Amino acid sequence: MSYSSGELAKLCGVTVRTVQFYDGQGLLKPEAFSEGGRRLYGEAGLKTLQIICMYKNLGLSLSEIKHVLSDESNCREILISALAERESALEKELKEKRLQFDCVKTVKKQLADGLAISPNTFIDVQTVMEGKKRLKVAYAVMTVMAILGLVAEIAFTVLWAVKGWWLPFAIGMPCVFVLMVVLITIYYKNTAYICRDCGKKFKPKFWTMFFAPHTPKTRKLKCPYCGSKKYHMETYSD
Repeated sequence: MSYSSGELAKLCGVTVRTVQFYDGQGLLKPEAFSEGGRRLYGEAGLKTLQIICMYKNLGLSLSEIKHVLSDESNCREILISALAERESALEKELKEKRLQFDCVKTVKKQLADGLAISPNTFIDVQTVMEGKKRLKVAYAVMTVMAILGLVAEIAFTVLWAVKGWWLPFAIGMPCVFVLMVVLITIYYKNTAYICRDCGKKFKPKFWTMFFAPHTPKTRKLKCPYCGSKKYHMETYSD
């Protein structure tokens, strides 16, 4: 069975000009010509165009597709290499888009909270996004320790109330207190802030930090560099 350029284009969901372009690039070869000189393609041409469309959807360039189609003996190895490069490029693009998406969400949240947006905001947000991953590890450790401390506190209290065993409570509660101090220390050690105005990272004094007004991701502090007293963004302390 033979197909005209239009019929071939319709079967593969592309335009006639696309078929003509691939033909001109040497990717498609007509098997015959009609009496009027129109190019006719057979089943092999249909299969080739379907393969070209599939590779294009995978993001391969025309030169890469041409290389794969022209070397049948090594097409598998060539295709694997081309797809590996495409995979690496897509991973980089996804990482950049993920960062951009996080920046958009963060800036949107700042605006919703009524916070000011400075020229340094977008640089600050990018730094915050990078620090958030490292903060998550510290938060995970703190969460586990806090749960263990809570369970221990409840157990000591129950033993004293039900069994009358006061010794575990007397020994355990100071240990729980020490655990809470450790948690606070871990939080303070791993947290810093980025000034909303000058963009510099700083670590406030211990008591200033813990008694300052705050939101889940910001805290109202005075920047030691420019003196700005605003809700500055939380990030990881290097």
